[in-house]
Amino acid sequence: MNFIKKFILYELLLIVSLSTFVFGADIYLTLSAHGQRTDLGISGFVPENDKVEEAKLGRLVTEVLINDLLFSRYFNIVEGGPLYTGKNEELLDWQQRGANVLVCGKVSLRKNELVVTGQLFDIYSQKVIWEKTFYGSVDEFRYIAHDLNDEIIFRFTGEKGIAHTKIAFVNNGSKSKELYVMDYDGYNPRQLSSDRSINLFPKWSPDGKEIIFTTYRYGNPDLYAMAVPGGERRAVSKLQGLNTAGSFSPDGQSIALTLSRGNVPNIYIIKKDGSIIRQLTFLRGIATSPCFAPNGKEIVYISDIPGWPQVYIINLDTGRSRRIITRGFCDSPVWSPRGDRIIFTMRVRDYGYELFVYDLNTSEVSRLTYGKARQESPSFSPDGRFITYSSTINSKSEIYVMAVDGSGVRKLTDLPGSSTTPSWSP
Repeated sequence: MNFIKKFILYELLLIVSLSTFVFGADIYLTLSAHGQRTDLGISGFVPENDKVEEAKLGRLVTEVLINDLLFSRYFNIVEGGPLYTGKNEELLDWQQRGANVLVCGKVSLRKNELVVTGQLFDIYSQKVIWEKTFYGSVDEFRYIAHDLNDEIIFRFTGEKGIAHTKIAFVNNGSKSKELYVMDYDGYNPRQLSSDRSINLFPKWSPDGKEIIFTTYRYGNPDLYAMAVPGGERRAVSKLQGLNTAGSFSPDGQSIALTLSRGNVPNIYIIKKDGSIIRQLTFLRGIATSPCFAPNGKEIVYISDIPGWPQVYIINLDTGRSRRIITRGFCDSPVWSPRGDRIIFTMRVRDYGYELFVYDLNTSEVSRLTYGKARQESPSFSPDGRFITYSSTINSKSEIYVMAVDGSGVRKLTDLPGSSTTPSWSP
């Protein structure tokens, strides 16, 4: 570590220590200077009772935590050092490996309860700068590791981590299109529906308690909502014709969707019980795929008024629309949680369908993927730093994730059949 970086680290740790002493508050740390990542050592968790099972669970928690922290891209992860048991030579080893702060702690089993105490230990001041104990069953070691990750990220950034979020999607491995949900990192996929029908376009409610989707289970493309967990479902909109591509408003009190009602499909806003609030578009061409802006004042959608599907933004107060100028067929636009960009799919000659981003500050459209495949249905992580989407880059459609700049592409699903239309939970 160079002198300047070490000085900044000490200065910030001093501020943290003084603030905690004066105010008695649990405050977060900001240890990364000038965009540099903190060098975070992962020591792991010492078995409290020196039991084989405790040591195994400590390793499992550590493994999941490392994957979470790597996923976050906030840190340079330092591994390979010894378990920290309080000895100075152990700290020296981690210091020589380049770690600034060490993640360490203890793990114990109390009957069938797993207890993990996590610590952030400043290697240079040799002080514990954060400590918290987490509890769960033995089977919940992943849940505890996700808790640790989210707490660590909060202490460093002041923003909530995303390790407990889920991704809903559609899979046709059973020869029908069923709803699935998985952890944000692709683990624990489970089937939500068994309708032996066609289910499409899952979207989460802002509170994460429901998924709305279009289903052909009853013959008509109806909009339903399913409770998560639990699976109880309720009808939202069953008007004759299309009830598709629903998307919640930021406050969760209304839904934008496409209704045809025996006529040209247009965008409507309805209440959660399905009653119509207003018709939003009055076009002779198709309007579909609506998505609210984070401030709830605008909606991005697709219309084929120019002769091919294009991206439009409509102001809910004035009813006026403006077009994002593009050249290819567009689909599935989604607004960033931070409100600064819109990502959508566009067909590119000789490449297939790729993801593009529209910057609302500069009004510029730029390309995000170069896969020569169908890259479709983007959905933002709740912190706005990652995107999940479907891609046929490996022949069949699978769910992938990447950073908002297009880097760090990672496949999440490996199920029979094709997986499509992912939606990231709050």
